[in-house]
This record gives sequence, C-alpha cells and structure tokens, in this order.
Amino acid sequence: MSYVERGLVKPGRALDLGCGPGRNARFLASRGFTVTAGGHFGLACFASGGMGSERSDADFYREPRLDGGLAYTGESLRAIFGDLTEVELRRMNDEPTGSACFGEPFLWTALFSR
Repeated sequence: MSYVERGLVKPGRALDLGCGPGRNARFLASRGFTVTAGGHFGLACFASGGMGSERSDADFYREPRLDGGLAYTGESLRAIFGDLTEVELRRMNDEPTGSACFGEPFLWTALFSR
C-alpha cells in the first residue's frame, strides 16, 4: 500500500522528475494531486575552462568548498547523465546587457530526456 493510500501524504502539488511514461504522475493525479511531469531535464552549469572549480569529486569531498561552483566538461556531463538521451548540450549564447534572456558563454546549457 502506498504512502498516499495509507494517508501519510495528502493531496497537493507533486513533481515527478524523470517520469518516463508517467505511471507515478498518473497515479498521483488520480488521487487528487496537481502533478508536473513531461520526462525532460534541463541543466545550466559552469563549463570547464571558463569559471568555477575543476576539482575532482574526491578533492571536493575532502575540502567541501565550491570555489564559485563546480565546472564540467561536455564529456563529463554526458557520462553523468548517460542514462538519459541528450537532446542538446552546448555553451550558452552570450546575451547583451538589457536582453530579456540570460546567457553567459562560460556556462553549459543542456536538455536531456528519458
């Protein structure tokens, strides 16, 4: 019996990340939840060679300072999210001051799907 059926979780808002075909999202919606699901994962992070720290995970856990944030290579992001399908992985566009959009070329922008 689920947490919902046992009354441990009351209907409200739910976010189902990596929802695949949406089985859990549909279950929660049928029990009165407002569910956000669609199987896509968007990411923005520092690109190696630009800004941020390029320390290894082992070094980071020995001395847990972000040093501005962790930076990644495209290959490392592909390895980390290898269970997902890459829709797009690219450097952000440089957006001019006053633009309605945010963009800095020292960042990656990525979209993966399940």
